[in-house]
Amino acid sequence: MKKMKKALSAVLSSLMLSASVCSTTVAPASYATGDENYAEALAMSLYFFDSNECGTEVDDNPLTWRGNCHTYDAKASLSNAVNFNSAYTSIVDPDGDGYVDISGGYHDAGDHVKFHLTNGFAGSSLAMSYYLNEGAYEKAGCEDHLFEILKKISNYLMKTTFLNDDGTVATICYNVSDDSDHSYWQSPEIQTYDRKTYWMSSSNNNSVVCGEMASALAGTAYVLKDSDPDYSAQCLKYAKAIYDFGNKYTGNETAGMGSMYGTDTMYQDEMALAQAWFYLNGEGSLPSYKPTKDGCYNDQYYDYHLYSWDKVWAGYATMMYKITGDSSFSKEMQFELNNKGGCPTSSYNAAGWGASRYNCALQMVALGLANGDASSTYAQGAKYQMDHILGNNSRGYSFLIGYGDKWPTHIHHRAANPGNGDTPGQNGDANADTAAKYTNYGMLVGGDDSSGNYLDTTKEYQFTEPALDYNSCFALACAGLVNLYGGDASALDDVIANASEIDENYVFNGGSSNIKPTETTAPVTTTSETTTTTTIATATAKPTETSPQITTSVPDGQIVISGVIDSIDEKSIVIDGTEYTFEHDWLHYSFGSFSAGDNIILTVKTQNGNISEVVSVEENSNPTTTEPSSPNQYKKGDVNNNDAVEIADVVAISAYVGDSKNNPLSSEAIIAGDVQNTGDGLTAGDILMIQQYLANIITEL
Repeated sequence: MKKMKKALSAVLSSLMLSASVCSTTVAPASYATGDENYAEALAMSLYFFDSNECGTEVDDNPLTWRGNCHTYDAKASLSNAVNFNSAYTSIVDPDGDGYVDISGGYHDAGDHVKFHLTNGFAGSSLAMSYYLNEGAYEKAGCEDHLFEILKKISNYLMKTTFLNDDGTVATICYNVSDDSDHSYWQSPEIQTYDRKTYWMSSSNNNSVVCGEMASALAGTAYVLKDSDPDYSAQCLKYAKAIYDFGNKYTGNETAGMGSMYGTDTMYQDEMALAQAWFYLNGEGSLPSYKPTKDGCYNDQYYDYHLYSWDKVWAGYATMMYKITGDSSFSKEMQFELNNKGGCPTSSYNAAGWGASRYNCALQMVALGLANGDASSTYAQGAKYQMDHILGNNSRGYSFLIGYGDKWPTHIHHRAANPGNGDTPGQNGDANADTAAKYTNYGMLVGGDDSSGNYLDTTKEYQFTEPALDYNSCFALACAGLVNLYGGDASALDDVIANASEIDENYVFNGGSSNIKPTETTAPVTTTSETTTTTTIATATAKPTETSPQITTSVPDGQIVISGVIDSIDEKSIVIDGTEYTFEHDWLHYSFGSFSAGDNIILTVKTQNGNISEVVSVEENSNPTTTEPSSPNQYKKGDVNNNDAVEIADVVAISAYVGDSKNNPLSSEAIIAGDVQNTGDGLTAGDILMIQQYLANIITEL
């Protein structure tokens, strides 16, 4: 089977090479043209979080090689609690036995410390990757996996936050263990050393940690507001309480984490990001923080650092640019991106400890600036950087473990690579430099840097260690690339079927979201008016005697609307007599300078009969459709209607999928090209099927 797949890949690559030579109008790259499989990479990356799960429920996660660990965290002694305020004993320990349950959450990195700072950053970043790139997880077939991770992070953050009777925060257990964990090299399942707990209260608070927690919980509330509204409301309740606590009792307590994650006194960025999440949840107004000069918000300068666990201005700007379309945020994004060397299209830009995560943070900003344009320099730069991480580098290593054909094996991860510390009571040593016992699928390691420095050794953990912030930044970048360049989500099924480390029968999130992966993994593109006319036929025409309303007859998912704007306000837009209502009153910002009388092509996501996201909006410079000279005579696959299926048809479909506006096809050509008979218009799946036909892999279309 593997040999056959490699042969097929070679044939298809050859066909696409021929197609690119034959055409001077080449569509933006898609998975079918031989790109890295971003959908597979995104879905695989989520398994890293399972490898770092801690507590009494690890036995039930999808990894066969992980088990319950640090179960004694479920009965942590308050006598071993650092900075615990005894005034809150009755709230934390209502039965008075001297113990508290702080089990759960995720280990931070290749060690087994649990920090709320990085659990919070991971939760907020994963939620952000979902919001900024709507539909990417569905296309990658891993939406339920994401939901499960967000719930486990949120469960832990809420579990370790103790509220007063009035709903305000009394105290938070924000750390379990500390840097002493680094002196142990054992599987977490057999570690039995005494783990300290660290606590915050009004007299010793850390506002940065509170901001990260509030963002994670409010972000999760947004992601799950439709699929699990009760849980969403609970997350939002805690998010607001923690946000208020961090703002009221400002501080920078770093006990137990200062040697590893020393936060600074600027907490306004974390609070601003939490405000953005509250706004998206319908709580409060737009955040007041706006760029006032380069590297300056509300006339307060910061150090221009890229998006990371205690510097989130770049993430805030990217979120706010999507929410408002305000150019002041895009200008700040450009400044911050350029200040760190940008996302070049010809060289890898990464520096620092765990360079890959910083590179992914830059990709997030670049993709935000690309604003859905796969052909933009920003998007192409992010693509080049990600391709380097996924294996297009001088070593041929994929720094996402398990992806591709070659990856580092001497990883700095105690669970997957216990080495000589895999015996109870025996402390191992990273210097033993053993190869990993298990393949930790989806784990992003630090990788090489801009100078090409890299050592595949356990002890050089700036290169070979993972962390929660690494993988969450990877998701921010990769989800954007899924939407721009596609991928084959089903490719991971074969990997899982052959991986002893993963239970292929595991059902994520209890299967409760009821959202199936989309059939196509093609990039999101704007379709021609011909397709639009068919798609929007289900919309209800605007009544003349009553106020028009969009109805649930408009299908949930992505639709394309084209026509002349009759009117637009904060609640809705009317196009050619049909009104479409916005789920959020800020969506009207997405239309920029468009106004009544403009002829537009509008691509939106709809949910529950309302527009939930504006994917793209552009001027319709070609409102008329070229009809075929002889209707109904096209045969399947023969897009150019010359009575032969050939490479030229592949080129025509590729050009249309990449840019339908400048490469229009007639309605008959679109029907002929839809060889999958999905009725969804032309996709990368149709291109692939025609290629298989030309390669004699299938015999008919």
